[in-house]
Amino acid sequence: LLWLGPFLADVGAQTPFFYIFREREMIYDLWEAATGQRLINNNYFRIGGVAADLTYGWVDKCRDFCDYFYPKVDEYEKLITNNPIFRRRVEGIGTISRQEAINWGLSGPTLRASGVKWDLRQVDRYECYDDLDWDVQYATEGDCMARYVVRVREMRESVKILRQALDGLPGGPYENLEAKRIAEGPKSKWNDFEYQFLGKRIPPTFKIPEGEHYVRVESGKGELGIYLIGNNNIFPWRWKIRAADFNNLQVVPHILKGAKVADLVAILGSIDVIMGSVDR
Repeated sequence: LLWLGPFLADVGAQTPFFYIFREREMIYDLWEAATGQRLINNNYFRIGGVAADLTYGWVDKCRDFCDYFYPKVDEYEKLITNNPIFRRRVEGIGTISRQEAINWGLSGPTLRASGVKWDLRQVDRYECYDDLDWDVQYATEGDCMARYVVRVREMRESVKILRQALDGLPGGPYENLEAKRIAEGPKSKWNDFEYQFLGKRIPPTFKIPEGEHYVRVESGKGELGIYLIGNNNIFPWRWKIRAADFNNLQVVPHILKGAKVADLVAILGSIDVIMGSVDR
């Protein structure tokens, strides 16, 4: 959603931007209810688990959002996909062939829109994705339109994954400090500083084994990799973040040959570049 709204604004369609951020605000609400923070750096995940259990009603609220959001994707498509102005701006523009996408080391929707059915959630088989029923979405045209189509299909696929993940949440004992705090009132010890959300469970420190380590996951933009060189202490000797959008950006000078200046905005937007990643 954060890609789709600004991309459409870039190519001159302002109205969908507001529809799209209506739904994104609801996702922020879900993040805030679980982690205490609305935007990035939701300090929630820990080695071995998460900082605290989900709050009361969160699962139901997330299910309600899935039911609400799925038909909204159809609404986006009615508004955007067959709009003749939009199609003229993106069809046949910034075409990347299958072999070029592989040669340039692209990943994520930019790679899959060129006909390469590659998703690290299936390739590396990490976490619980093998237990869920979902498909890798791809297209073969390789242009800006194909990259749009792949991402819209992935929204539907994400809802499918979410619903199955919610159904598979395990039961068992949990620590609900929020419930204790509310039950005991304002003078409860659970209101003290050391029990505030961000301090509930301190991330563990551990020694990084000597040698080189590379771990990757599939992010919304593609392969997000962490490269470490350990020296058998808690501080890495080297730490490099491989940002997917920075790597995907390298192909732009190649596909801009012969394009019009106005096409540059559509091409950059379709690849989904965040300048923070590029600057870093």
